[in-house]
Amino acid sequence: MDKVNPWNADIPVSYGSMWLGSKECLRVIQQKTSHDENLHWLRYSIAKYFQPALNDALACKPREQYRCLILGANEGWMERLLCENGFRGEIIASDIADKALRRAEERAREKGYNNIKYVVADLNKDRFPGPFDYIIAEGVLHHIAEIEPCLRRLAESLTPDGFLFAAEFEGPVRFQLSELQTRWINAALSILPKALRPLPSDNEPLFPATPKENASIKYSPPSEASIAAFDPSEAICGPTLKRLIPEVFDIVERNGFGGPLLSYMTAHFDFARANTDGFSREWLKLLIHIEDTLIKTGILDDEFVFYVLKRKV
Repeated sequence: MDKVNPWNADIPVSYGSMWLGSKECLRVIQQKTSHDENLHWLRYSIAKYFQPALNDALACKPREQYRCLILGANEGWMERLLCENGFRGEIIASDIADKALRRAEERAREKGYNNIKYVVADLNKDRFPGPFDYIIAEGVLHHIAEIEPCLRRLAESLTPDGFLFAAEFEGPVRFQLSELQTRWINAALSILPKALRPLPSDNEPLFPATPKENASIKYSPPSEASIAAFDPSEAICGPTLKRLIPEVFDIVERNGFGGPLLSYMTAHFDFARANTDGFSREWLKLLIHIEDTLIKTGILDDEFVFYVLKRKV
């Protein structure tokens, strides 16, 4: 695995053990981002905003002249989905992870998608020759230290009627959580039966953990140094990104999809088990409800947000 970029592995990175790999969490996320629990945010965006590029009757120019820039293309599913839906114009698919990008290019070529150009790029400094009718960013902008010039370059590269779609993390820098957030994470975990906690098996699997047991497995935020050692760019600009987006762009849609509890529970709750085990799934639904309640009552904020943006007039 790449010493600097852990996402640039020799094999695709799996999200199966995380909240984003949970079917129940995905259902809730899709309801929040797309207003339909069965519709991914990109499919929603294609259906609602890409029609001029997909339908001759709605096109304002030849469909081959529409252009799309993808940031954080990684394994290439986004550009392939666009092509599957009839996007004929040029797609620039970029990422700093060259190994993932090579695999993406191989799959695109296998499918005969010749309108995709793959570019290894660093968004801290690199520019893309616009204009673009569409820009798509998934989980990449919060890795950019030089986020303000990056956002301004992206805004300038949009056509006057263009859209930028982003699913991004706006949480604390390098996951340096507040005491309030940390205590709520542990409070939510403490209500689970011991059978669902990372505890040795005993004769009380349906009991909640004791105070002593909870203390032995409580969630503690990682040190900033440990996150920097894992990935120097990880979660480097979330709060700044949240502040800058409305300054640089006009917001068409802003749909938060949670994360202040669930995204930190990977080592404390078996999300993969909840995909197949009804007992675990029902308790996951309760964790989701607790997180939603904390957000709705203003105690915590969404850390993950789906945006639809336009350049300022």
